[in-house]
Amino acid sequence: MLISRNINTIFILSTFVFLAKWSLSFYFFNESITVKVIFESVGDGHYYFPLIKYLASFELNNSFDPNIKNLKLMPIPVTSIIFHAFFLKIFNLAGIIIVEFLAIFIFLLIFYKIFSYFFSENESIALSLFFFMIPILIKVTNLDSIPYLYVVQNDFYSLRPPRPLISSLYFFSFVYLLIFMDSTKIFEKKRLALLGLIMGCSLSSYYYFFVIEFLTLLFFLIYKFKLRFIKELADNYRGIFISIIVFLITISPFIVNLIYHETDLTERMGSFALTAGKKSTLIKYYFSQYFKLNFLFLFIFSIFCIYFSNKKKINHFRFSNILFIIFLSTIFSPIFFILISPKSSLLYHFNNAIVTWGFIFFTVFLIILIKHYFKFRLKTLATNMIIFFLICIYCINFYYEKNLYFKNSVYKDRRIEFEKITKMLSNNKNVIFKDSSILTFDNELMVWAILNEVKYLSLSNGLFVPKTHEMIEEDLIKNFKFLNLGEKDFSNFFKNKKRGWRYLNKNVSSFTQYRYQANSLNTFQDSKNFDPNIKKFILATSPIMSQQIAIPNEEFERLRKKFISYKLSDFKEPEIIVLEKTKPITANIVIKKQDYCKIYNGNTYILYLRKNSKIKCN
Repeated sequence: MLISRNINTIFILSTFVFLAKWSLSFYFFNESITVKVIFESVGDGHYYFPLIKYLASFELNNSFDPNIKNLKLMPIPVTSIIFHAFFLKIFNLAGIIIVEFLAIFIFLLIFYKIFSYFFSENESIALSLFFFMIPILIKVTNLDSIPYLYVVQNDFYSLRPPRPLISSLYFFSFVYLLIFMDSTKIFEKKRLALLGLIMGCSLSSYYYFFVIEFLTLLFFLIYKFKLRFIKELADNYRGIFISIIVFLITISPFIVNLIYHETDLTERMGSFALTAGKKSTLIKYYFSQYFKLNFLFLFIFSIFCIYFSNKKKINHFRFSNILFIIFLSTIFSPIFFILISPKSSLLYHFNNAIVTWGFIFFTVFLIILIKHYFKFRLKTLATNMIIFFLICIYCINFYYEKNLYFKNSVYKDRRIEFEKITKMLSNNKNVIFKDSSILTFDNELMVWAILNEVKYLSLSNGLFVPKTHEMIEEDLIKNFKFLNLGEKDFSNFFKNKKRGWRYLNKNVSSFTQYRYQANSLNTFQDSKNFDPNIKKFILATSPIMSQQIAIPNEEFERLRKKFISYKLSDFKEPEIIVLEKTKPITANIVIKKQDYCKIYNGNTYILYLRKNSKIKCN
């Protein structure tokens, strides 16, 4: 009865947290559900909506080009988007919102279950909400100006789909299972089968977590059985075999997808070969980081904390031990991965995991220490007040955010006009937009078009289609020539640009993503042919900073020559053109008035429709 009541409480809290976001969205912006889920997605989470749509319709090689057939498959993180795809299939776009609510509920439930092993029921509920609120609390207290806490804010948990919204839930489930196994029998067949399922889901959604889980499990068994752990594995081989079978079944769709996927697309996702030289460079980099004084101090201090808690038998010291094992695993995980893997991509995720789980370890240890020495037990009234206070902070923070967006004229205009033009396309009786070809440079509009089953896109983001690099380049060249843009416009479009703390041209990242990532370890085809100031900056960059993009000079020349020599032919002229006024290239675009009507001209967007017997200009 008590468990049922606590689950009801968690459900109510999940509802409050969920409504804090979505009720304000509906209050401030009157728009269709498709537009709402795109603009309300956290960060760049909406970039995964096309993948969710493909999985829901089981169409993983759509080119959005009538002349291109039989592409290879999209590489997709199967288990991190499968729930979105399932609910999208049943509830359409409302399914994206439903999954968000369920994820909030499951997060709170998992952490409630974890804490209930060590704290009272009321305290466990309050702590689960507190840990969900950690990113918000860091933000509202302006602690995100501290780099390490900024990492925790972004990486521990958020509602960004599918990571960390879903993928982190697998990892948290693994942590809960480890704690459960620590207090009971480890080699029970059902638990081992569940372990295989969770680790399979982690590998298929976010392999960084899988590597950490593997090492955590290894260190956990050594912690439990010391040198006897190999004998224990041998004695329980039946359960281990079941776990491996469940794991292999779970990852089988992911493996099939990898076998038949388009390798050019994974290169755009940041994948690169880990040669012996690069492995050596990366290992040296990590050891140099590990021997820095600030890291050594924190690591030695964490060891002292564990020694102290075990020596003094502090209440719940086993909880601290498991979190320390996870923290230790995050430290070893990048080295382990670099040594065994033939390829890599965005290694900074390992670094973020070290920071995040170091923070979680010290936070939990502090809570345990305070509770042990002050020997207090929060009563129902106190926990209810804490919960009420946290919910208020959450709601106020979301109101403040939405109010800021609403007062931002640029953001407000863009969102309102986005709704206007999409509604005009959906309701226009003179054009069947699903059968039309759309030309736009706007990534959000591409997402909207894919979600609304538009068949043809003249241009598509490099992550939305399993096209080869050559196809993406030809699409850009064809559309530039169609829009009467010249060689200078094409070169400026790809020009290396400094943006804040890195080189990043948003145009390049939209269509080629990480293909041209540039740091001291990786450049395109290992080229060093950059302008002197750019080369100096790149070579001084960390070898794991993958979010920087710069195109070598010889690649610029190749693209320029390709543009000049390319002759426009067999080009399907789009029925719909949507341009953004904020993009510099728009000012140089020339649309033939004899062929197109300007249907809408706002502060942000311009909409053209191709003339036909039904569409005539005023």
